[in-house]
Amino acid sequence: MPGRGLATALILILIALACLAGVRRIERDRRLMAKLRTHGAFDPQSALSLDRLSVDERDCAETLARAGVIAILRNRCHIVQSQLTMFRRKRIRVAISVAVIALVLAALAATVILRR
Repeated sequence: MPGRGLATALILILIALACLAGVRRIERDRRLMAKLRTHGAFDPQSALSLDRLSVDERDCAETLARAGVIAILRNRCHIVQSQLTMFRRKRIRVAISVAVIALVLAALAATVILRR
């Protein structure tokens, strides 16, 4: 079957892309949280201006704000400390989800390779 090699390569590429997307999301969240911690943005008075964030960081801030991990008030953002445990759980869920997707795709690749 001539298409089996192409299918295998495609599945392996999908595995790599799924892993990269998950790792990128986790790293993006981690970097923004580290930046907020570095600036001491733990309450509205010490919040960091959104103007000091890159476009990617602002997008991440909006995502984390929807999750309740950070608060955005008057164009400034800060960490909601009571939600940090939830944030850690969210990161673990994302990492586990990516691992499960990669495992399923790897099993699919093995099936394609070993099928006769």
